[in-house]
Amino acid sequence: MSVPDVGTPPDLRQSALLEVGCEELPAGSVSDVLDSLARLVRAGLEEKGASFSGIFSGGIPSRLVVRIDGLLPETSAREELVTGPPVSAAGGWPSDPSPAVRGFARAQNATPEDLEVVETPRGRYLSLRKRLPSLPVFEILPGIFQGALSSLTFAKSMRWGRGNGPFLRPLLWILALYRDEVVGFEFAGQVSGRLTAPPRYRGSSPVLVRNVVHYDSEVRDWGVELSLARRRDRIENDLILAMRMEESAGTWPDDLTLSLDPQLLDEVTCLVENYRVIPATLPERFSGIPAPVVRTVLKVHQRFFVADSGAGRPVAHFLGVSGNPTAELSVVRDGYVRVVAARLEDAAYYISRDVAVPLSDRVPGLDSVVFFPGVGSVGDKVRATRRLLFEVLALLPDGLIARHHTTREDLAAICERAAILYKADLLTGLVKEFPELEGEVGRYYFLREVEKGGEITPLDRAVAEAIASHYAPRTFRDPVPEDLPSLLLSLCDRAVGQAGAFLGGANPSGSLDPFALRRSGLGLVRILAEGALPLTLSKLADLALEAWGLSSPPKPLSETSPALVAFWEDRMESLFTRDGASAWYGAARLSDEPPFLSWRRLEFLSEFLLSADFGAFETVKTRVDRILSGENSSFDPALIAVSEERALWESLAALEKTPFPHDPTREDFFTEVLRLKPLLPVIEAFFSAVLVNDPDPGVRRNRQALLAILSGRLSVFGHLDRLVSLSRKERDNG
Repeated sequence: MSVPDVGTPPDLRQSALLEVGCEELPAGSVSDVLDSLARLVRAGLEEKGASFSGIFSGGIPSRLVVRIDGLLPETSAREELVTGPPVSAAGGWPSDPSPAVRGFARAQNATPEDLEVVETPRGRYLSLRKRLPSLPVFEILPGIFQGALSSLTFAKSMRWGRGNGPFLRPLLWILALYRDEVVGFEFAGQVSGRLTAPPRYRGSSPVLVRNVVHYDSEVRDWGVELSLARRRDRIENDLILAMRMEESAGTWPDDLTLSLDPQLLDEVTCLVENYRVIPATLPERFSGIPAPVVRTVLKVHQRFFVADSGAGRPVAHFLGVSGNPTAELSVVRDGYVRVVAARLEDAAYYISRDVAVPLSDRVPGLDSVVFFPGVGSVGDKVRATRRLLFEVLALLPDGLIARHHTTREDLAAICERAAILYKADLLTGLVKEFPELEGEVGRYYFLREVEKGGEITPLDRAVAEAIASHYAPRTFRDPVPEDLPSLLLSLCDRAVGQAGAFLGGANPSGSLDPFALRRSGLGLVRILAEGALPLTLSKLADLALEAWGLSSPPKPLSETSPALVAFWEDRMESLFTRDGASAWYGAARLSDEPPFLSWRRLEFLSEFLLSADFGAFETVKTRVDRILSGENSSFDPALIAVSEERALWESLAALEKTPFPHDPTREDFFTEVLRLKPLLPVIEAFFSAVLVNDPDPGVRRNRQALLAILSGRLSVFGHLDRLVSLSRKERDNG
């Protein structure tokens, strides 16, 4: 979002203002709408040659504001190049121009003789240079404001009244000013004027605005901070201050931790203009409710901020952000507690009913829940996940299992129990009432059952953690599970679910993804990449499809597997994209290797790109790959003809004694750079003295085989040529 430097306040007497009042937009869309509106206004001003110092955007769901600061009263005179037909279609121009040339010139109020030839990336074109005079800014602002509003795009929009719209929500007013004058235009049934509306807690009488300075004064008098970023910072600081004040007063314990979820903070920021922080405490009777349930009610259902007491202790304190700063604190606080108490009483009711039926007794009921027609039930999915889980477990090296401080036998026992019970909580009343708690409820009920029968062991806790974490990561911001059973169960559940969806014909298409497979797929590749699991996407796809055990699948597995792999590769590209550059994926990803290798190579390349050695290795790797013909033959040292060829072979043979590790770390990649760096002059001497594509077919094949060995060793760095443009950009910026 564009916000002027707060250290140098703009001269608002030279500013233009656009404020759009509307019925409340979804809070999650406010930031994007404001950014888009500011970008469109900026583009319109730049297209017309207007001079300005900056653009500010801010507001809330019912008030969108864009302010143009330092706007000069006239645009700059400028030259515009209008491209016409290509020279190839110009006929005998200029003496005998083609109809296309004459038509273009006529449309531009010019003659064919006024045109000139211009070189473009697409070739040579006839063009016209037009001198555009300066214009009063007041004349261009109506079109810019109206055009920006008309160009906003929404997934869903509305019409209202007698065909007014479309817009995301019905418009209530438009305030548009430049200096002291109204910028007049009409949009969606509203005519711009001088009127604005105060915040709801200040009444409903409209306010007549004289100019931008007056508007700024009114907003400050209301106590409103229009900037989303500054309002967010204020709310965050006030939440922390309110908790500290409660601790200082002795009404709250002094060991609380305030959970400032960034997404919740963003949402609350977009819900209020002015506000008051309300601290509140839950009645003691809810101390037995599981902490995840209380957090969900407070955070997800009511958008409150939780003051946490720590693991294993009940949640009793929270902070709300009221959009009415004038309301009486005790009244608002009592209302908050009553709303939360009603939801927690519902939770207590369902818990009392659910515990009467063990999780294991609920498992058969999953067979009656349809997963995908023609594919199977949720019960079928659970059994398929268990089959895949043990297929994957058999592929794990002992070293990986040891790094997670467990044994293969314990891991198998944990996975066996978790794979049977992990979906059983779907049939509980608590999950039906609080679907956000899937998994967490399973953990709570499982541990409660174990505790009822005896002492909870470390293996029991591992099973409970796997049940609770099999949905992780739920979003891109969430971390992947840390323990191996949770990693494996989450991976296999996703793989089987997505394989079943593809068998059922639910492949995402365009903007349609009703089963959120893209989000789930991104979580799957993150688990493979960040969890360092040695599985290729093709192997996982084949195993996941076979795990369903369908004798007559809706789609042939031979067709579904490549489609599933391509879908996961798309998720990999999304994961690997950095700063909008997808070249990182092309550089780091080698064909059908475990994603964790590509992920670690990506981390290495992001540093190696900036090193002095990048250019030399990229040049050599690109040269070798261009010469290789793709012939499959083995190298025969007996056919070596020149010393430079022998030197390269001996250097490569010596490197075979120190193969690149199968599970490399960042340090391993840089060690390989140091190991291969002495090879660079040997390679240069080889290319200077040796003709690879020798006329003798046997010699040519042998030298091609030697280069193939060299290319294989260099391939641990990925496709360096894909990063050349990024390397140049880094050097230019450096």
